[in-house]
Amino acid sequence: MISRTKTYRGNVVHHNIKTNDMQNLIIIALISCILSSCNTSVQKQIHEIKNEQIINVIGHSGFLELPLIFDANNENSLRNTYNVDFKGNDTLLFDTDIYSIIGFLPDTTDYYGFLFHTVGDMLYPTLMTLDKKGNKIDRQIINATGCAGHFSLDVTSCYDSVWIHRDLTIKSISRVIGTVDSEDIPEQTLNICNMRRLDGLIEKNGRIKLTRSEIIDCNEMNNK
Repeated sequence: MISRTKTYRGNVVHHNIKTNDMQNLIIIALISCILSSCNTSVQKQIHEIKNEQIINVIGHSGFLELPLIFDANNENSLRNTYNVDFKGNDTLLFDTDIYSIIGFLPDTTDYYGFLFHTVGDMLYPTLMTLDKKGNKIDRQIINATGCAGHFSLDVTSCYDSVWIHRDLTIKSISRVIGTVDSEDIPEQTLNICNMRRLDGLIEKNGRIKLTRSEIIDCNEMNNK
């Protein structure tokens, strides 16, 4: 009789342990479900805020009229249409070094694309693409950059022309003309004429594919 009672009590204890374990598993499962739902809800909310903000920025900035042709070496050839608000929802979309937007690319199905300036030795025209959720796909400077960084060169003239075509192909040609003093003895003044070329396109997935040439001596080209 005593052994049966002990066995019965042992079973009760064992049953209680199993019940407690099951309750703990249910609680953990419920907490995980709640946290997962919260995370999904937050992600959905951020996605909706990004979409709303992109539409808002496009409404202020507008679309670029293509083909777009400009001289990147002329700071007045492009006009900013929207100033980035670092205290608002713009920070969800734009890098911290993007201060203003020139305009958005028209007729893009799977991504958004916009033009702005990257600040450096010059104002570099730059394209950035975002997916439809507002996440960055790509960012590239789209001029040949032949007019920047000539500290030892006495520049006579320089242009850096950029074309963005309706089919979203990109071309840029830069040419710098000037003089530089040689290190020879006696010192000589050399005439310099350098060219660079850039070709590329924006792919359907929003990736920006560019090819840049090496420096081309246009004096040699003229002599051919």
